[in-house]
Amino acid sequence: MTRAEIKAQAKASLRGNWGWGVLIVFVGGIMASLIGSITIGIVALMIDAGIAFSFLDLVDQRRPNGIINGMFSGFTSGNAMAVFLTTLLTQVFTVLWSLLFFVPGIIKGLSYSQANYILRDWIAAGRQIDATDAITASRELMVGHKMEYFVLQLSFIGWALLCIPTLGIGLFWLAPYIHTTNAVYYRNLVGAHFTEATDEPAY
Repeated sequence: MTRAEIKAQAKASLRGNWGWGVLIVFVGGIMASLIGSITIGIVALMIDAGIAFSFLDLVDQRRPNGIINGMFSGFTSGNAMAVFLTTLLTQVFTVLWSLLFFVPGIIKGLSYSQANYILRDWIAAGRQIDATDAITASRELMVGHKMEYFVLQLSFIGWALLCIPTLGIGLFWLAPYIHTTNAVYYRNLVGAHFTEATDEPAY
């Protein structure tokens, strides 16, 4: 699937759901900032995971959670400890690589970029998940795909620049578009591979 096709599918998924998408990103961002500052960013990471879960549900044509339930679905997913450890370790590993040089940090960020989506599939499938399983699976999944994913992210720069004259308000619509596009990319890349309860640790 080309970038244009991925983005077209994202727009189709958002049709009729733009209000929900804008609100979950807007309210989630506020909650992550307020609570995250108190919890040293840990809750913010969990909220980010919940938002990723919700947009993958949208792409998979499951009825998306309400705004608050969607934001906190990382906590209520049925395996909150796996979500907590995965999001925490992903952040720690990325920061540690970034301390070496800027570029390795970016590369590792791309490598770990699919961990939340993999978590969502595994939790839904009832799979037992250890702390680094989703990180390892994401890293192996993205072998040969990191540049492709990086270019996909760069393709939003033009839209981001157009948001500047709106004093950033346009970002509330751009952010759901990016989240949905990334979820479409993941689903197109893995299909149903991670949706089965299996003990295989990686892609």
